Amino acid sequence: MLIDRFASILSAILGVAGVMFVLKGVSRLSPDLIAKVSQTYLEFNVTQIQNLASQKADFVTGAALVLIACLIWGCVLLLIPEPFRIFQDHWYGAGMAVVAGAVIMVVFVGVNRGMSQHYQDKAKFSLAKSYFQTVLKQDPILSQHLRTTEDVAASLFGIEKSPEESGKDFLNRIAKRFDIALPKELHLEEGPSPG
Repeated sequence: MLIDRFASILSAILGVAGVMFVLKGVSRLSPDLIAKVSQTYLEFNVTQIQNLASQKADFVTGAALVLIACLIWGCVLLLIPEPFRIFQDHWYGAGMAVVAGAVIMVVFVGVNRGMSQHYQDKAKFSLAKSYFQTVLKQDPILSQHLRTTEDVAASLFGIEKSPEESGKDFLNRIAKRFDIALPKELHLEEGPSPG
């Protein structure tokens, strides 16, 4: 075996190992953690949720592309001891490689967008569910908590309280949507909240 092939095989193996460490690190950035990082005591930052979800999707997509490249490279080096010609014309072969690479990139751009949206949705769901669980544990549920619950549901999921819907009905609908156990007795503060 020539030294350049030996070094190439070693590089491919180290590339795969490096990608595994990147994926291990980014896997810790779960939707629950994204939700917690984006939450303050009373508010949340939707832009931060979007950015962190996009970063996670970018890391996973990039790592997958590097892993595919290393696997192709390693398989060629390990399984094909002697190079052979597959295209007679150099430029035709180069063009085919560019087209194949472009198609793979377009596919991965779509996958990246889908993953980013998926992580955003999961983080928003986690954030909303933890907030709604906290509100439903209050006894009584204050009118400002109900108003904030309406704001959270509307801003994260577009769920709005209809004018004829009571506070209890709205909280019941939210609890069903987020699969939250309701307390046996649901007490709401009547009347407007102070200041």
